Amino acid sequence: MPEDVHIGDPDLMTVTAGDRARARALRKSLQRLADEREADDPLREMAREVLGGRVGLREAARIPAYAEALGERVACGFREYERRASGERSAQEAAARRFLDDQQDEIDREREGCGC
Repeated sequence: MPEDVHIGDPDLMTVTAGDRARARALRKSLQRLADEREADDPLREMAREVLGGRVGLREAARIPAYAEALGERVACGFREYERRASGERSAQEAAARRFLDDQQDEIDREREGCGC
């Protein structure tokens, strides 16, 4: 992860309509993009710019190179989702709900630990 990263979950809450678990999941997704994508991947660059606080996520989505890469990735994911059988879709949706529940549990444990 780049050393200059300084945004956290609260910085992404406007994008997630105040949902802390989704903000946490979004930040973790951006971290994975920043860490795991190829060096020349526009999504890696976008994630690093957002995580570094140099550009907001909504602003990044309007930058042509990032918007194109995001659009391609979303379209690919949607096509993959549509190809799945109904049961697979339901299982994937249940897994996503469990993941968000786990993120909220993680946030709750952190709050309990700090006495907030």
